[in-house]
Amino acid sequence: MNGVAAVGGRQAWVGAALVALATTVGTWTMTGLLAPGPWRAVSALVVVLVAGVVAVARAVGRARLAPSGWGLATGVVVLVSLYGGTGTTPGLPLPTPDTLDRLVRLARSGVDAIVEGRIPVEPSRGLELLVVAGATAVVLATDLLALGLGRAGLAGLPLLGVWLPTILFERDPGVVLMVLGGVTYLMLLSLTRPRTRRTATESRDALPALAAAVVVCVLALASGPVASALPFFGSVRLPGSWGPAGIDGPLRLSTDLDMRSSLGQRSDRPVLTYTTDAPSVGPLRMYTMSDFDGREWHRGDTPAAPEDLAATDGVLWPQDAGSPPPEELSRLSVRVGELSQDRLPIPTEPRAVDVAGTWLYDPLRDEVVGSRSTSTRGLSYEVTIAARDLSPDALRQDEAAGVASDDPTLVLPDSPFAAEIRALAAELTADATTTYDQALALQSYFRDIRNFRYDTELPPPETDDAVWDFLTQKSGYCVQFATGMTVMARALGIPARLAVGFLPGSPSTEVRGEFVVSGRQAHAWPELYFADAGWVRFEPTPAVQTGAPPVYADPFAGLPVTPEEQAATQSAAPSLSPGAVAPQQQQQGGGGQVGIGSATVPTWLVLAGAGLVLVLAAATVLALRARRRRRHPRLPTDPEGWWGHLRAQLTEAGVTWSDAMTPRQVGDLLRERVERSDRDPLERAEALEALGRLVATVESTRYAPAPGVWDVEELQGWVEAVHRVFVPQPERETVSAR
Repeated sequence: MNGVAAVGGRQAWVGAALVALATTVGTWTMTGLLAPGPWRAVSALVVVLVAGVVAVARAVGRARLAPSGWGLATGVVVLVSLYGGTGTTPGLPLPTPDTLDRLVRLARSGVDAIVEGRIPVEPSRGLELLVVAGATAVVLATDLLALGLGRAGLAGLPLLGVWLPTILFERDPGVVLMVLGGVTYLMLLSLTRPRTRRTATESRDALPALAAAVVVCVLALASGPVASALPFFGSVRLPGSWGPAGIDGPLRLSTDLDMRSSLGQRSDRPVLTYTTDAPSVGPLRMYTMSDFDGREWHRGDTPAAPEDLAATDGVLWPQDAGSPPPEELSRLSVRVGELSQDRLPIPTEPRAVDVAGTWLYDPLRDEVVGSRSTSTRGLSYEVTIAARDLSPDALRQDEAAGVASDDPTLVLPDSPFAAEIRALAAELTADATTTYDQALALQSYFRDIRNFRYDTELPPPETDDAVWDFLTQKSGYCVQFATGMTVMARALGIPARLAVGFLPGSPSTEVRGEFVVSGRQAHAWPELYFADAGWVRFEPTPAVQTGAPPVYADPFAGLPVTPEEQAATQSAAPSLSPGAVAPQQQQQGGGGQVGIGSATVPTWLVLAGAGLVLVLAAATVLALRARRRRRHPRLPTDPEGWWGHLRAQLTEAGVTWSDAMTPRQVGDLLRERVERSDRDPLERAEALEALGRLVATVESTRYAPAPGVWDVEELQGWVEAVHRVFVPQPERETVSAR
């Protein structure tokens, strides 16, 4: 490599720190493109870990490529551990084709998020995988070019690649990141510059170099406002989002619910906003479904006869809910944005709707249906809500409504595992004495984080029954959780259906008192039919997606219990059935365990093993460095150091002098010894000349107003020439520069 050596020793640690910092700074510039999430912390930790492994390899050896190989292996193991499992928790899955398939599918979902998203894009796990993998590749490429091959100039190319998304989409990375990135790169250039000679002029060159760096940074920061004032600035504009041309079209809520399909990328665009005086609105429902074939939910036939639909006058409910007193009513004002549907988002409580246009009420499905010419897009309407008494006491006194056995809300799909599902439902509710307690037991079972994991990427199917696969694989999103509870409720004789709509949203950051619902808050949940209360919503999907369950269905409501304590105090999952084996039930572990393939290992044992490996690695590094110091002593780099080195060598040869003697007095002493020696006259002449030059350089360094210029190789040659005269001929040895 044209004489450029790989960076090693202490410089390897400094270089690794600079490379890791430069990569992290570049990755964090994407904050303007990606919404906040764990991607920043995870990418930074992985970058530091990989850079640390490479630094250890460079510090103990002089190889150029081998340290990068160790870093690559570390990066692959970390990525597989973080994203190769079937859940969202880290594990150590085995390197099987299934692991590779999960990584590929997750990466594809990240690509879909980029293609379909709008800035700032919500960082899904797939997109997070792409960011972390990209940062890992950049830190490895930058380290290899800058520290391994000594080409820090070329190392700027992979670092520039991290900045390109922010540059292309015209997002402001921030002054701090710009300055930090620039200074870090300049320091990396300085660290890896060729060092065949070291002279005193290097210290004098540092100030102009630092001044030039400051000037460049200031000019870069000042050029933006100056350029924006030019008349042609902004004549070419890049898109503020990525994706196909139709991305700005209206959104639609999908009713194609397949238990086998992983959840695709959901848009984070706002679909509606609302204001209300109700203490809690709950989800806004648009569709209800009752027909389930074991894998997919179907809408069924839409009522064709106009007489099957009713006007939207009065309280809308499948059964007459009466007219509550005005003081018990709440109001909801809704403004729909880019949501084009033929169903109106409405609360799950009895309600009256004041809406313009042709909208009718379907009492069979409890939906407000629009005509072919009407759409929710850009619509504003008012809803009056009449809350029911859904207290636990009232629901415990209620019971499941009696319906015909062939009613769609009680029908179970044909399945070879129907008996196992019934047995599991019966086991979970064995201690429940009311319909409400049965529903609560089912909900708690699904929400327990020790039993199930929320994950938008589904594992491959194990059987022909999608519900059974979910109950055994323990992984899914709202469709799987809602379907699982619906089917198990029907197995207990409780009429149940699936509802589709939106979660309540979050408070607006721009308008006080307003709530915003985005496309990412599309949701599905089960509704169970009680004889008096009617259809009641329950929430089996874990809190990571839905938050707390409804107050009436929260067994911990009103208690000073944190969510973490709730997870710890819920009952453990019973067995699926006597003798049944649940494949992948503990794939990623839980409750203090980590998954390794199909086995589980206590977390403390994994941490202890990792700590032991780190201790052994550190001890090995220290031992190798100590051995290297003994075999290859570190040589001086300045005149004083070489003067002391000569004194140590001559002391071993029996020549000593007092600390009170000046370099010139020592030179006279040594000159006399050299002249009296019996060595070859040529060697004596070389030693005397070298001694005179060495003494003059040391005196200049100590006493001159401005230190002179020296060369490390010349200093070493002078010391060796003097020392050679005092070493007996058989034991003569030359110290080589390293």
